[in-house]
Amino acid sequence: MALPKPNLTIAPTAAEPGLAGAAGRRKHALRAGDCLCRHWMRVDAEQRYADVLAGPGHDARVFAVFDGGRGYLGLVEARDAALFPGRIFADLLVRRQPPALAADMALHAVFERLGGADCDYLPVVDGAGGFVGAISMLSGVTALLDQERQLRGEREQLIESLRAELENRRITAAVFDAASEGIVVTDADSRIILVNAAFTRTTGYSEGEVLGQTPGILRSGRHGAEFYDVMWRDLWDQGHWKGEIWNRRKDGKVYPEWLHINAVRDDAGSISYYAGVFSDIMLHEDLRNKLHNLAYYDPLTDLPNRQLFTDRLAQVVAQAQRAGSGFSVLFIDLDGFKDVNDTLGHSAGDRLLVSVAARLRAAVRQNDTVARLGGDEFTVILQESVDESAVVTAASKIFDALGSPFEIDGHDLFVGASIGASRYPDDGVTVEQLLIAADSAMYRAKGEGKGRLGFYSAILHQRATHRVETVSALRSALNQQGLRVHWQPQVNLADGTIGGIEALARWPRPDEEPISPAVFIPIAEQSGLIDALGLWVLETACAEAASLCDVGSGCFPRVAINFSPLQLKPGIERAVIDVVRVSGLDPAALELELTESALATGREGMLEFLRKIGETGIDVAVDDFGTGSSNLATLKTLPVQKVKIDRSFVCDMVSTPNDREIVAAIISMAHALNLKVVAEGVETHEQARILRDLGCDMAQGYLYSRPVPLADLRVLLAAPAHQIGAPTELVAG
Repeated sequence: MALPKPNLTIAPTAAEPGLAGAAGRRKHALRAGDCLCRHWMRVDAEQRYADVLAGPGHDARVFAVFDGGRGYLGLVEARDAALFPGRIFADLLVRRQPPALAADMALHAVFERLGGADCDYLPVVDGAGGFVGAISMLSGVTALLDQERQLRGEREQLIESLRAELENRRITAAVFDAASEGIVVTDADSRIILVNAAFTRTTGYSEGEVLGQTPGILRSGRHGAEFYDVMWRDLWDQGHWKGEIWNRRKDGKVYPEWLHINAVRDDAGSISYYAGVFSDIMLHEDLRNKLHNLAYYDPLTDLPNRQLFTDRLAQVVAQAQRAGSGFSVLFIDLDGFKDVNDTLGHSAGDRLLVSVAARLRAAVRQNDTVARLGGDEFTVILQESVDESAVVTAASKIFDALGSPFEIDGHDLFVGASIGASRYPDDGVTVEQLLIAADSAMYRAKGEGKGRLGFYSAILHQRATHRVETVSALRSALNQQGLRVHWQPQVNLADGTIGGIEALARWPRPDEEPISPAVFIPIAEQSGLIDALGLWVLETACAEAASLCDVGSGCFPRVAINFSPLQLKPGIERAVIDVVRVSGLDPAALELELTESALATGREGMLEFLRKIGETGIDVAVDDFGTGSSNLATLKTLPVQKVKIDRSFVCDMVSTPNDREIVAAIISMAHALNLKVVAEGVETHEQARILRDLGCDMAQGYLYSRPVPLADLRVLLAAPAHQIGAPTELVAG
């Protein structure tokens, strides 16, 4: 810290008080007014001691007698009053009253008066002669003891404070000497009075060599007078200065340091000291390089990380815009890497990633950029490679590089890769657009069988984007009660009455076309929203069905609700039973519909779930029967009560004899197993007639009604049986 000597006046500093000075402070000497007895009582001259005893409890040892007209009359001690309890206090003042003591009388004088008095208590008056209390030898001694305890506590507190101050100074000195930054303190004349160990390590000068010197001993000669003028002007005007300065070590080497100087002022505002803190900038170069690598490079593979990759991609985009050229981006995801982590551990997985990174660098050109985004995802910028053949060639080299085994911990490991490619400017003109396009293409390649190269497809990307938007909208609809339950009757073919009603989820949207269940149900299953959706449908359908108990005059129709196998999780049967119980719906009126394929897969826990809900009276129906891989023989092992023939057989049943035979066989075998049969998709009277002739129990379809809201369902349930088969427009009206 090279500081030229300033022309400043030395300000004397005040001596710091020591323990003796602090201990020399004393509280004021006790006076009579400080030692008043706390056990005295004011009484009227006409009162009697017996009256005082009859009143509330007291601990008075002396009584101050007052007369309404003449004021204070004198003191009567409790022992004297007790001898004549029936006399008034005025009569007890037979003894000549001793003269009162002034409240400011010194305590030693009070003790002298008490020692010469023939009584235990003396009155105390203020400067105007007004009675303020009584004093005794005991109250004086008590006051002295209280003062002594207080002084002792103050002394102990002072000693503890001084100990803490000494400890703080010891810590401060230790921190000062242990600090990694150099510290130098000068007086107001810039004479060095204190340095720490870091100063010696950095400059090479010992403390003895610099004490009494000015910081000018370190001057390198690289700064002119103007530099120091600005420094001192800031110190005088603002009280501090900071900046980079070049100094010279004892061995003559010049080095840069970052210096911060503060002016320390006394209570009068005069500068007493200057304190400088500095660090050798050269010592931090390695740290800066390490921080730079951590910020921009992957610590495992030493490849550019996401931050540096996006920066470089932005530069390539800008260059391509100026030159009117193109380039490509590859998004690489390793195939089979998770198996390595799961079987050999993450340490082996890390070594595999290092080897993969090395092969990727070797497989591309020197001016191409390979980066690791995280996990097993890598990216490549192919400079000036925009046509499909160039991208295919680059991808082929990568596939070849990864094709041979990796030897890790004595194991020959094989990993493949799925690669997605996007091209500037056809697939995007920004960093984000190009990355999204390459990522989308990679997932397309992985979906086609892995180990492939996929090019970006706008149509597939739009589908993926639409799916993401639909998931978000569905989540909002569930949270904001945007879904509805519609009902479709199941009609008894024998008499035309409604024997069942199926709850169907609907998604109406204001000012937009409603979204079909065929779209949002699969999306709910794929996105994990099926649990929330299924529970909402169950709660809403049970509540609405329970409100229909007063409608119609016939038997209450069975309530059918679809159940997705993806809802099958531990505790789901308890959730279903609780919903039914809370709604007030009779469990015997409810049936859950599961698809044939869901039952045929033998999903873990399915049989136990069906058994437990069956114990409550809830029935199970097999939906879409005939489209899955099961058959009626396997239904013997399942606790089901109904099958629903898929609409694909019903729609062509009139014109296609084979379909009619299939339907007849399903009905016959189902009845043989004591199962009810419902035909779906019935739209014509001819279909209904054939089904009735074949012995089908129930039918469901547009011939009877489209799915309708609860209010319209009430109308259907109240209608005579012969009207149920009327045209749809009449039913809805």
